[in-house]
Formats: sequence, structure tokens, C-alpha cells
Amino acid sequence: MISTSPKITPSLSGIFSAEYILNLIDVACFQLDADSFFLYGNKKATTLFKMEDTEFVGAEAWTFFDKQACPEAFHAIQKAVLEKEATITEYFCSQALIWISLHAIPSETGVVLMFTEINEVTIARLRLLEEQRRLKLAQELGNIGYFEGLTETDSLYLSDELYRIYGHQPQEQPFNFERLSAYFHPEDRSLAVQAFEENRAEKCAFEHSCRIITAQRETKVIHMKIEFLLDITTGLARFYGVIQDVTEHHLTTMELKESKNLIQSVFNASLLGVSLLKPIRDAEGNIIDFQIEMMSREQEREAGRGDLIGRFYLTEFPGVKPSGLFDVMLAVMETSVPQQTECYYDYDGFNAWFSSMFVKMEDRLVVTNVNISARKFAEQEQLKNLMILEQSEELAKIGSWEYDLSSGDFNWSEGMYQLFNLDHTSVPIPEIYLQYATAGHTDAAEKIIELMKSGVEGFEESIEILVNGIPKVLKIKASIHQDENGKPLKVLGVDIDMTMQIELFRKNELLQQEIFRTILGTQQGERKRIAEDLHNGLGQLLYGVKLSLSKNMLNLVNLTPDEHLKEMQQTDRLLSDAIKESRRLSHELMPSILEDFGLKAALDDICNQFQLAIPIRTTYTGLENKWDKYIEVAIYRVVQELMMNVIKHAEATRVHLTINANEEVIHIQVDDNGKGFDKELVLNRGIGLKAIRNKANLLNGCLAINSVIGKGTVISVLLPNVID
Repeated sequence: MISTSPKITPSLSGIFSAEYILNLIDVACFQLDADSFFLYGNKKATTLFKMEDTEFVGAEAWTFFDKQACPEAFHAIQKAVLEKEATITEYFCSQALIWISLHAIPSETGVVLMFTEINEVTIARLRLLEEQRRLKLAQELGNIGYFEGLTETDSLYLSDELYRIYGHQPQEQPFNFERLSAYFHPEDRSLAVQAFEENRAEKCAFEHSCRIITAQRETKVIHMKIEFLLDITTGLARFYGVIQDVTEHHLTTMELKESKNLIQSVFNASLLGVSLLKPIRDAEGNIIDFQIEMMSREQEREAGRGDLIGRFYLTEFPGVKPSGLFDVMLAVMETSVPQQTECYYDYDGFNAWFSSMFVKMEDRLVVTNVNISARKFAEQEQLKNLMILEQSEELAKIGSWEYDLSSGDFNWSEGMYQLFNLDHTSVPIPEIYLQYATAGHTDAAEKIIELMKSGVEGFEESIEILVNGIPKVLKIKASIHQDENGKPLKVLGVDIDMTMQIELFRKNELLQQEIFRTILGTQQGERKRIAEDLHNGLGQLLYGVKLSLSKNMLNLVNLTPDEHLKEMQQTDRLLSDAIKESRRLSHELMPSILEDFGLKAALDDICNQFQLAIPIRTTYTGLENKWDKYIEVAIYRVVQELMMNVIKHAEATRVHLTINANEEVIHIQVDDNGKGFDKELVLNRGIGLKAIRNKANLLNGCLAINSVIGKGTVISVLLPNVID
């Protein structure tokens, strides 16, 4: 019977001792006889299961692998013993408190049990599944779609949510990029496709917004973010895209939705291979190759060959040189220091990650290879999904969280720390909403905390918080994650920063109110002025005509023909003055010269009217263009009001009117050398300049004033150029 006796340095003739070799490899091994009793266990086995060889040698296997305590191991060993069939299983070992992969291999004398620790792989798999679930929920809550494909092919993968955004049932039909872009709005399609093609050629990440028309003929606005990354499994450039339906944000500027991203499952397996290599030296004693003297079945299975014994390692696996593994092997043979390394092996038909252990055994080299592709690919998948989640949160200004109903743990994403401006040393708790809530929103904070901790149902609430003295408005959406029996396990939610949208809406309301009040004031002032002009001007003239006619009628019989003619001429003059006054008023209300001769003639007419009061110099550029009538009237009224202000208030001796119209803007400027004024005082009290400013605002323009007391004033009005 073999046992784990103290180490005895073997001679070269003892190299092939099974006990000695198995004690070198990093795998726990047990040997059972035909009656399932322990014959042998190597050092790794005693270490892994935390027991001495005296505890198990000679004992029955079922003593340690009880059917109730570890049924997976029990059935695997039983199958190997009774049916003489090799079996592999994974289970959680309560004795070692780790996950283990068991390979039970029948032999001529019994069964060999090989145990491999797979704790890291299994934990990584469970974490990935949890990350997948969280990301899937974030995508569903945020109305975000995801797609990916190889740039060298036309095939695309679309997430379920992206199908819904385009108006289809999930996975209803295949898509390529040409079909995806066919849904772009006809006016936006060429620019969007051009942006994709140009950035694909340069492998540059880019963002683009455009409209789409869904399968239901509904117009939506989407925002795309696409990156190009090297696919390590194929060597080709793969593009990853996030598409968010931002229609509501585009129309109301009130809400951004988080993006939704797709995570894929990864293969998770643990494969073992062991080889015993003999160095081949040249005449100078330098190692130039290794000869394969012994190879485990797992290594043969991994290599896909069973004829490697006696062959040369470099001949069969030339990739060990460019991968750097051959240099490691030489260093171990030279220093006798064992080395372990992890590398991606993309040679000799392999396409996998391996953890390799190299140990010198006298003048031989023991090589142990464990396939760790599942763990490595899982890490890459985690990194990709984390990148997608962070991009989605950055794009939508959101953060995601989860609250564990059993433990009370409150976990945040990166976006949540940014919303509350906290570093990762801070431990979040649900009561943080109450700590940050403004005075008027403490009730809302208490309600959110109560709903979160109760886990009864999902909720949607809004709250105002104070972050570094700056108020923020958060919209909080949450849903309940349940187990297969419907028991609530976790509350999953997202926080959306609505501050900017609400502030824009408030400012827009205030601006509309100010414009409305100013328009009413301007209309009232204009009506008052017209009433005064009618009363003091046209009304007085018509009253004079009436008095003259009445006088003529009373004195008709007493007047001589010459006197009568003189009275009639006086009445005629009054009527002429009344007609002129009527034309003047009509001209002010709607200048006929603008209708008949155009904008330049109308502007010259304004200047001619005021030329007797003050010298006016004019400079026009670009007035040959034809604008919409409302633009021409706006320019005319602005110039008329500016010139009237100069005549009434400036006490100037010269005025320069400049109008410059280019492809983008119409620039109106009046420069005088008058007495100047206090800009803030006049803008707050003066009706004329406020009316001009509001007229410019209504046309998406602006007003600029530069006035110095005693030196004059320059007033500029910029209007967008809308050519008819």
C-alpha cells in the first residue's frame, strides 16, 4: 500500500515513480482499490482536504464522500467503480469550503480520483450572472438598446430592447447594418451612415443623434454611441453600439433614459494537463528542445492527440517560443526555481488561456497546464459590460443601485457616486436620501426609504436634494427582484438627474411671461399714442372743418361771392391737412412704401423724415436679398424705434445707421454721439428698448447696448437670417 511518506530524493532511475511524480503536480489525487478503499493520496490531496494520510489510507471512500453530504462526488465515484466509466463533476466541498472539480478515472486496479480547485472560476461565473441580471434590469428601465458586429461582416446582434425601440418583437427578424440604417429618417440617413463608415475606417469611437421611423411609422429620436475594439478571439475589429431612445428628451428637454446593454454568458470549465519532459542538449550543453517522456490523458485530450510520447516538444508545439513559454522552461531548468505563469496561447491550433506550472525534477521538467479560459473570458466580459454600463450612465446622467432585503446592503454604481459627489470610501445607506433632502422634500425622502426597505412593490418618486450647496432634482424608479417562489429578494433602481430639464422649463416659462407682459405693455402704449394722435391731430382738423362749414352755412346769404370763395378755400386747406394727417397715421401703422418699393426705400424714408432734425449717415450691405414679410417689418420697426429714441432723448449731432446682412445674421447698428444713458435703468423702465429686445428674442435674436455717459451710445440688434 502506498502512502504519503516523507520525501526521499529520487535517483535518476526513480524518476518514473508514480508517488514521486504525483507529489510534484498541483492536483489532489487519491487511489482507490477495486473495493473502494483508499490506497494512496498525494500531498496536494492531504493539504486540500486538511487531513493526514493516516486518516484515510485503508478507509472506505464512502466514509469521506457520503451520499448525503456530497451527493455529486458520491455518484461520480460510484459510476466509475461500478460502471468502469470516467466521470467529471463539480461540487462545493463542505470540508475544504471551496468549489472542486472531480475527475474519477477507472484503472486496472481500482479508481483514480483527481480533484481540481475551481473556486475562482465558479465565483467569477456567479458574479457574472449577477452582473448580467443587474445590467439587464438597467437596460429595461432605461429604454436603451445594444448592438454589435464585426466590421468585416454584415451580420449584427441586436438586444431585445433595440428591437422594441425599432417597433419589432424581440429577435423577430435578423438585422444587418444596412437594414438598421434603413429605419433612419430619410433626411438623416446619409449623414448617419457617413459618420459610421468614416469612423469605422479609422476605428474611432463616435456619437451621433438622428431620427428613425419605426415599423409602426412612428418617428423617434435616438442617440448612438459606437466604439471599435479588437476581438481577442478572432483578431478582427468588432464594433459595439449603444442606442438610446431620447425622443422624450428631444421634445421636452425633461428626461433622459438610461441606456440598456446586453451581456453574454461565458464558458466555465477547468481542464488539466501534465507532461514529463526530458531536455535535449547540443554539443555545448545548451538545451535546444525537450522530448516528451510522459503525458496525462487530460493533456492528450487537450492536445487532441494520443501519439505524443517520444516526440520533440518544439516540433509538435512550436508556439512555445514566440509565446515566451520556452524561455520560462529554460529558466526553471537553469535555476531549479519553480515558476507559474498565465498566458494566452494562440498557436498550434489552440485558442485558449492557460495557467502553467513548471517544476524541475532532477534533469527532467514537469509541466502542468490548466485551461483557465472560462475565468479569463469572464473577466473580459465583465470589463466590457462594466464599460457599457458606465457609458449608459454617463450618457443619461443616471446611477443604478440595489438594496438587499435580507442583509440590508445598499450597493451603488459609479453613476450614483457622481450624482451625490461622493468618493468610493463613503458607504451608502438608504437614509442618505433623508440626509441630502431639502427642507421641502423630507417627506418624499422618508417615503422612498420606507418603500425601499419594505420591498413590497416597485415605485417611482421625485425628490430634491442638496449636493455641495447646489440643489438637484432626482427621479427615482425601482422594481422588485423575486426568487422562483415569488419572494422579494432585492430592490433594484435607478436615479435620474432631472435638474437641467426642470430648470430649462422654468426659465422658458419666465421668459414667455416676460415677453407676454412686454407685448401687452407695448400694445397699450401704441394704442394710447394712436388715440392721442387721432384726438390732437386728425380730430382737431376735422373739428376745424366742421366749424368752417357751419360758419359758411350760417353766413351764406350775408357773404359776397369772393368772401364765400375765401371761406371755402380755408375749409379745403383744413381737409387737405386732415388727409395728410390720416396718411401719416396710416404710414406709421403699416408703411405703404415698404409694400411698394421694398426695405431699402422704406429705411431711406425713415432717415429722410428725421434728416431735418439731425444728420444721418447710412451704410447698407446685403439688402438685395428678399426676406419674409415679418422679417422686413421687424427690421423696419426696429430701425424706426431706434431712430426715434435718438431724436427724442440722445441730444446728438450725428447718427450712423449700419445694416449688414450675411448668410447667417442680420446686424442692425445705430451709433450716435449723444449724451448716453444708464443701460440698466433704461432697460428696466423704458418701453421702447424693452420692446426691441423682446422683438429680437421672439425672432431668436439678441440686443446689445454700449453707452457711456457724455460720449454717446451704440445699440446693436442681431437677427437670424431667414431668406425667403
